[in-house]
Amino acid sequence: MTVSKVISISEFKEMNNYIPLAKNHQEQQTLKLDLLKSVEAVYGERYYRLKEGTRKAIDMMCWLAAEKGFFFASDDYLAARYGVSDKTIRNISKKLRDHGLIQTIYRRSSTQNGLSAPIHLFTAHPYFDHWKEVFTLEDCQADCQAKKADILCESKVEPPKKVSTKYLSFNKNLLKILRKENRLGHTFTPKNIPREFVNTVKPFFDDATDIYTLWGKALLAYKKFSLVYTLEHYVEVVIDGFKQSVFAYKQRRIRKDFNGYFYGTLFKLFTYKKREETFANHPTIFNWLEDHEETVSLNQEIKKKSWRQEIEDLMEKENQRLGANVEEIPY
Repeated sequence: MTVSKVISISEFKEMNNYIPLAKNHQEQQTLKLDLLKSVEAVYGERYYRLKEGTRKAIDMMCWLAAEKGFFFASDDYLAARYGVSDKTIRNISKKLRDHGLIQTIYRRSSTQNGLSAPIHLFTAHPYFDHWKEVFTLEDCQADCQAKKADILCESKVEPPKKVSTKYLSFNKNLLKILRKENRLGHTFTPKNIPREFVNTVKPFFDDATDIYTLWGKALLAYKKFSLVYTLEHYVEVVIDGFKQSVFAYKQRRIRKDFNGYFYGTLFKLFTYKKREETFANHPTIFNWLEDHEETVSLNQEIKKKSWRQEIEDLMEKENQRLGANVEEIPY
């Protein structure tokens, strides 16, 4: 296509002040439907497979252009309003422009020496002939056909042009396949991760990166507590947390992320481990586990005494506490 047409600020104001073709809401709706039909013809059956936000954005383009044959809403505005990317809006404009359904001009920026937002003119609108004459626009359809004819008449002897592939956009599925082919097995796991943990995890996560991430979650949970030994000393605890997480996943109890559930499980297990070490090492806390046998033997001795003996023992303790002499009590 030819160089883009640039209009002045005063010309843009005249466009906005031009008398609308649609005089009421019903007429505007009718014109919008006519423009929308031309867009659907460009997309064909693929139009109904577009995302809802994309179709709503196209519908708004036709609605805005129904009155005077053009719209100048920015790509960012339409993208934010209908929840799509600005690239999607640009792709819509490019497709309609390539099929000769719209022609784009630009208004000169009022704040800098450059172009402002584009103005898209619908060629199927009745006002297009008017704008074409006012701005001396070339026929897009004829221009496109001329370019295609030039391409067909190129000499076959001429060597093909080298096209840079630096900015080619790859298909997302293709990128996934390429990444999957380059994934590292469990044998590439760093040596600082214990082999016991790797052997337990590899039937479920064979990728080295996934195993490294899981061990990182274990290290993160371990750092929350000031335990006596290093993390490698608690490998059995980490493996137990992983097994509990896998069981929960099989039972469909994990609603979000497996790694997050694994971290939460280890946090609880390390909490219990911290309590055990605190009770074992603190000098003022009574260790009920070690003195369990002594407590049981004491209870058995109490049970051997008769109830009368128990009463006498209690009375004797009470007298000693009060410091009373039984013989001095008057009757």
